[in-house]
Amino acid sequence: MSATSRFLPVRRRSPLALAVIAALLAPALAAAQSSAPQASDRTPVDLDKVQVNAYRTTSHTSGATKTDAAVAETPQSVSVIARDELDARGVQNLNEAMRYVAGVALESSGIDNRVDDFRVRGYDAGSWSNNVTVDGMRAPQGSQWNRTMVDSWNLERVEVLKGPSAVMYGQVAPGGMVNQVSKTPEPGQAQVARVGIDGNGQYSAAFDLGTGSDDRRHLLRLVGLYRDGQTQIDHTEQQHWFLAPSYTLQLAERTRLTLLGLYQRDDGGSTYQFLPMDGTLRPTAYGRMKNSTFIGEPGWNTFDRTVWAAGWLFEHGFNEHWTLAQSARHTHVDSLFRTVVTNGKLNPDGRTQKRRATWGEGDSDGKTVDTRLTGKFAIGAARHTVLLGVDWQKADWQGARGAMRDPLPIDIFNPVYSDYVPVTNSIGYSGGVNEQTGAYLQDQIALDNWRFTLGGRYDRTDDDTFTRSYNALTGVYGPVVPTKVKNSAFTGNAGVLYAAGNGLSPYLSYAESFQPAGSNTNQSHDRTPFDPITGKQWEGGVKYQPAGFDGLLTLSVFDLRQQNMLIDDPDATHMDCGAAGNGRCQVQAGEGRVRGVELEARVTPLDGFSVIGAASRMDSELTRANAAVQGKQLAMVPDWTTALWADYTFQAGALSGLSLAAGVRYNGESYGDTANLYRIPSYSLWDAALRYDLGRHGAVSTQLSLNVSNLADKTFVSTCSGESSCFYGTGRTLTATARFSW
Repeated sequence: MSATSRFLPVRRRSPLALAVIAALLAPALAAAQSSAPQASDRTPVDLDKVQVNAYRTTSHTSGATKTDAAVAETPQSVSVIARDELDARGVQNLNEAMRYVAGVALESSGIDNRVDDFRVRGYDAGSWSNNVTVDGMRAPQGSQWNRTMVDSWNLERVEVLKGPSAVMYGQVAPGGMVNQVSKTPEPGQAQVARVGIDGNGQYSAAFDLGTGSDDRRHLLRLVGLYRDGQTQIDHTEQQHWFLAPSYTLQLAERTRLTLLGLYQRDDGGSTYQFLPMDGTLRPTAYGRMKNSTFIGEPGWNTFDRTVWAAGWLFEHGFNEHWTLAQSARHTHVDSLFRTVVTNGKLNPDGRTQKRRATWGEGDSDGKTVDTRLTGKFAIGAARHTVLLGVDWQKADWQGARGAMRDPLPIDIFNPVYSDYVPVTNSIGYSGGVNEQTGAYLQDQIALDNWRFTLGGRYDRTDDDTFTRSYNALTGVYGPVVPTKVKNSAFTGNAGVLYAAGNGLSPYLSYAESFQPAGSNTNQSHDRTPFDPITGKQWEGGVKYQPAGFDGLLTLSVFDLRQQNMLIDDPDATHMDCGAAGNGRCQVQAGEGRVRGVELEARVTPLDGFSVIGAASRMDSELTRANAAVQGKQLAMVPDWTTALWADYTFQAGALSGLSLAAGVRYNGESYGDTANLYRIPSYSLWDAALRYDLGRHGAVSTQLSLNVSNLADKTFVSTCSGESSCFYGTGRTLTATARFSW
C-alpha cells in the first residue's frame, strides 16, 4: 500500500440529495405498502423475529444463546435496548445506547467520533478490542486506527451480554460484549422520515422505508441517513452518511433468505484528542481548559472512512423440530487519520503544551460465516434445544503510520493555530491475515420449572502478520519482519435457572473466555508466542418478570477473573520489544479480578410510564502482577455506577400526546492507570427529553422531540492514563427532531 497516494486527500462530499430523493420516493412506497398485510396478520413463517413490546421490555433475544430463548429464562445477565428506547432517548451511537446499562463504563478514550469505546464489567469490550459484533458477526480487525462504526439509526436493537460469551463467539473479552442487530424487512412496516438539528449546528435527514408483495414473498427495506456540520470540538466538522438496503425472499413456507447491504462514508475531522493532565484533571493557576477547545491544527485534522458490507441471513426449517441457519458477511473498511496531539506534560508556565503530529491510513477486508443447526425435541419429561454450530472469520488488513515534524507549542487556554507544514520523518508499515475457526455445541434443557444450559467450543486462531519501517529522511526501508502465531483453546459454560410461577427466576452460571495475547511475537524478549489470555466467571442472581405489568428486573453478583495477562518484563534490560524494537518487553504472568453486584430494571408499571434503572458496585484488583502494581485496582473500573431514566406520556386530556422524560447518571471514582497514580473523580450527569405527538394530518403522523444529554454541560474527565493522556467526556448535546410516519 502506498502511504503517499492518500497523503493529502481532497475531502469528498456526498450530496444531501440522496436523502431528499429517498424521501420523494416515499409516497410510491407508501402506496405499495397500503396493499400489504398488516403485522398483526403474521404467520409462523417469521422464524426468527424477536417480539418487542413497545418502549418497554424485549422478551426474547438471540444474542446470548443464538436461539429464541426468553431473556427471563437465560442464566446470564443480558440487557436489551430496543428500537423505541433508542428513539425516545435520541441515541446516535453505542456509547449513548448503553448509558442506562449496569456495569458499563463509557467513553474510555473520551469524545471520539471514530469508534465505539467502552468497558463492560471492567474489561475493554469496544472497537479497539475487536469485540463489537453486528448480527452476531464480528467486525474485521485492522491496523491501529482502521475500525468500523455502525450508525445506530440502522439498528433494531442493541444486546449487551455480560460476562464471557466465548462459547457462542470465540475470542471475546471476559467482561462482556455488545451485539448490534440490523433493521431488516418486515411486513406492515411503518414508513419513517426524520429531520433534525443539534446545538452545534449539525443538521441531519434520515429515512426508514419498506414495502413488499401482497403474498409477502418479497419484502424490501431501505434505511439511510445524512448528517453534516460542526461538532462539539472547535474547528472540527464532520460529514456522515449511509445507505442500507435489505431484501427478504420467502423461498418456501419454512425457508427464508435476507440479503443485507451497507455503504457508509465519514469525511471531516476527528474529535479525538490527547489532553494534558494539568489543565484538565488538575487545574492550573488559569483553571481548566474548556471541553470544546481544540489544541490540534485545523489543517492537520482528518478522519475519512469508507465502509461497505454485503451479506445474508438464511434460515430453513426442515420440520417443526430442526432448523438450519447461516449468517455471512463481507465487510470492507478503509480510513485516513491525521492529527496533532500532546507531547509530554504541560509546560511549567501552566499554559503552553508541546505537541506532536502523526498520520495513519489503512484498509481491511473481513469475511465471516456462521452456520447453525438447531433441534428441538423431548426425551421423557426433558425438552431439549440443541445447537450445533461452526463459524469462521478472516481479516486481511494493512496499514501505515507516519511520525511527523513537531508543530509549535500551543496555549491550551487561548489557542492560536500556526500554518503547520507537514513533514513525515518515518513510517511504520504493518499488515497481516487473522483467521479464526470454531465449532460449538450447546444444549438448553427445560425440565418442569428448571432450565439447564451446557455448552462447549473449540477454537483455532492463525495470525500471520508483518511489520516494516521506512526512514522518510533517508529513503531507506527496513527489512520485512514476518511473524506467525497459532493458538487453540477450549471454552465452556454451564448454567441453571429455576422459573418459579411467581415470576422469580434465581440462577447460577459459569462461563469461560479466551483472547489471543497479541497477533505477533515482538512483545516478548525471546520472540516466543504467548498463550491465549483466558477468563472465567461465576455469576449468580435472580430475575423477576412481574405478572401484573410489563417489565424485567435482574439482580446479579459475579466473580470475574482474567489469567495469563501480559505485564512488564521484570528484567528492566529487556527493552528490545514492540514494532520499533525499542520498547519494554512483556511476560505472561498477570491475573486480574473484578467482583461486583448489579441491579437493572426496565419496567412499565403504568400505561405510558416507563422506567429504566441500573446500578453496579465493582471491586477490582491485580491479584498477580509486578511488585509495583500487585494489589492495585484495575484501570478504568469505577467503584459505583448508577442511572435512572423515567419517561411518561400523558394518555388523555389537554396534554394528551405530550411525553416528558428525565434521567440522571452517576459514575464513581476510578483510576486511569494500573499503578493507581491518577484518580479519576466521580461525576453526575443529567439528561432530559420532551416529545409531542401532533397526531395524524391526512396519512402522515408527526412527532416533535427535543433531547438533551449532560443538561448542565458539566466538564468531566472520563479517564486519564498519563501526564499527556487525559480525555474529556461529552458535553451538553441538544438535538431537535421532527419525525414523520405513515
